[in-house]
Order: sequence, then C-alpha cells, then structure tokens
Amino acid sequence: MELTNVLKDSLSTFSNAVNITVNLLDQDGMILDTFGSPFTYCQLFQEATGKYCPCAQMHQHSCQQAAKLGEGYIFSCPAGLIHFAAPIFKSKNHVASVLAGPISLEYADINLIDEVFRKYNISLDYRNKMYTALSAIPLVEPFRARYLTNLLFLYVTNLMSNEYAKTQELSEKSIQQAKIGEYIQLIKEDSETSLPQYELEKQLLSDVLSGNAPGAKAILNEMLGRIYFASGNNVEIIKTRAIELIAFLSRAIIENKGDETTIYHMTDTFLRHIAQTNDLTDLSYVLLEALEKFTNLAFSDVVSTNLVIIKKGIQYMNDHYNSNPTLDEVANYVGLNPTYFSTLFKQKTGVNFSGYMMKLKIDQGKRLLRESNLPLVTIAAELGFESQSYFSNIFKRFTDMTPKQYRENL
Repeated sequence: MELTNVLKDSLSTFSNAVNITVNLLDQDGMILDTFGSPFTYCQLFQEATGKYCPCAQMHQHSCQQAAKLGEGYIFSCPAGLIHFAAPIFKSKNHVASVLAGPISLEYADINLIDEVFRKYNISLDYRNKMYTALSAIPLVEPFRARYLTNLLFLYVTNLMSNEYAKTQELSEKSIQQAKIGEYIQLIKEDSETSLPQYELEKQLLSDVLSGNAPGAKAILNEMLGRIYFASGNNVEIIKTRAIELIAFLSRAIIENKGDETTIYHMTDTFLRHIAQTNDLTDLSYVLLEALEKFTNLAFSDVVSTNLVIIKKGIQYMNDHYNSNPTLDEVANYVGLNPTYFSTLFKQKTGVNFSGYMMKLKIDQGKRLLRESNLPLVTIAAELGFESQSYFSNIFKRFTDMTPKQYRENL
C-alpha cells in the first residue's frame, strides 16, 4: 500500500529507537503493518481470551478518539498496559492511525495480573506465564509516556506533511507544463497573438515588484512557452535563457532597493540549480520557485516603505501640477522604475497616475474658482491646461458642471 511505503522506514526507525512495537492501522482499525516484535504478554492475553479478546475493538476506538482530538491519545488497554495512538491526516481527512505499545508505567506486579484475570475470567493456567512475560514490557516513567505520545504524533504529522509537499510539487509541475503547452499551441496557431518579448518582461517585472504572484506565474509560463517553441525544446538553449531571466529579475529587484546580499545569495542558488538540471519539467519548476521567492522578497522589502514613497510622489505632484509632470519624471524623483511606480501608485491610491493628476488639477481649479476672481482663461493656464475649452471639458467631466456654473453656484 502506498501509505505503508511512505511510512515504513520511519516507523521502523521510531520502533527501534524507543523499543516499542508500532502498528500502522487503516481508518477502520485494521492492521496494515507492524514494526518491532509483538510481546509475549499480549500474545498470551489474546490466546487466553480467544474470540472474546477486546484488544482490536479497544485499539479501533482509541484511534478514532485520537482522530477526533486531532492529537496523540494515550490509553490503558484491556490487558492493563499503556498504548498511545496518533492519527494520520491527508488533505484534512483521517486516513490511518499509528498505534504504539504496550508499555508499563510501573514494575511488574502480580496484582495487575490477578485483576485482569478476574475481569476477563482467564484460566489460572496462564498466571505464571503472563507474570513472567509482563517483566519484558518496556518500563517508561509516567511523565515520559506523554512525551512519547506527542513525539509519535509530531513524527507522523511531519512525515505526511513532507509527503503532501512532494505531491503538491508534482501537481504544480504538471499544471505548469500544461500551461506552457497551451501557450506553445497558441504560438503555433498564431504567432501574432502574443505580446512582444520586451512587453512580457516589463509586465513580469511589474507583477513581481508589486507582489502579484498569480500574474507573474502566468507571464512566466507564457515566456517559457515562447522559449521552448523558439528553441525546439533544446535544453541547453533554454538553460541559457533561464539564466538570463534570473539575472534580469535579480538586477531589477536590486535597482528597486532590494536587499543585495539576500538577492545575490538566492540568485547564486538558483543559477546552480539550473546548471545541474537537464529535465525541462524540473527546469521550469526551478524558474517558478525562483519567481515566487523573488516576488515575495521584492514585495516584503518594499511594503514597509511603499506609503512613504507614494506620499513623496504625491507631494511632488502637488508642488508641480501646473507644469504637467510625467509619470517618468515623478518615478525618477522617488527613485523607482516607472512601471512599478505606476502599479504601486494605483494600488495605494485606487486611481492611476494620469487620473490622479487630473483630479489634482480640478481640485486646484475649484479652489481658484472659490478664492479668486481670475478669468477662466487665466485659471486654465495656471493649472497647466493647453486651453480654456479643454479645462472646461475636463472640469465638467469631473463635476457635472462647467467652471462658470460652479462659480455661479458658490
């Protein structure tokens, strides 16, 4: 069974390390595999109780309790010994359990044997044999029993998490290859449908620097589709283009005030991975992983200073609105790439750069209409409009009235 294969070596290691028998059970409580040797005491108890042996039912119930609690569960078994169970979840569903034991919390005691015998009406012929076998049960201090229970739960949870991560990686690789395949097919059908390479790079950079991971992934897959198609799936050519793409991203993030040491370290790591990879699927996934890390790094590095930067840009626009500052001019003033500044500006203000500039001019126009008697032609010139008629048209678009009507209604 797949689950057994995933856990086999690890559960065997756990069993040998702590000298406790471990059973892997399915969600119905049936034993799938056993790690470590069963103890003679348990075998004698099961033999003595025969078809009325309550062990299986107790084990199943305890595993279900562990699953309900979502943690390790410690319990006393019908034979008077201690076991502990840990649930195994996959995609939040209980799929199996691990049962460890038995252990004893105290030295072998004939009174324990006699109590078990009375409760289950066991023949006294088993008394001496079971007492002798009881001394072979691992003795564990009471406080350590709880730690062992927690350790087992953390152990199997971590194992399954790692396995889930591997499955997710395979799934992501499959999805990515399918997307790349879609872009290749589109290019084959109509090479004019795709944006020019420099436009794709510009959009990729904008998405990375603004933290738009889904958008960046889509652009990357389209770029990879074009690279695969143009290279005829030649791995060496694709690796060269991949190196260029990593270098492009790292330089861009550094230029936008990224942490140079961290970026250089990440870049070096990914370049080594690319050099060591000869499988196209793995190569694509290396780029996808690099893209996500660069995106997260770029976004986290600037997020704390974004508001300060936007305020600085807005102040510059307030001071120079009448000279019609361009996007490139303001971006250069605050020290950002124009594409990234444009994306960031809209993200923080809710409007694009040109829309904000126009609203700023209209707000200043309202102020001049309220506080002065300047002619409309003078106000238009003061605001940087090329003509009074253009000012009037824009003003009406924002306020539903002309500048003259606005002044008359004050």
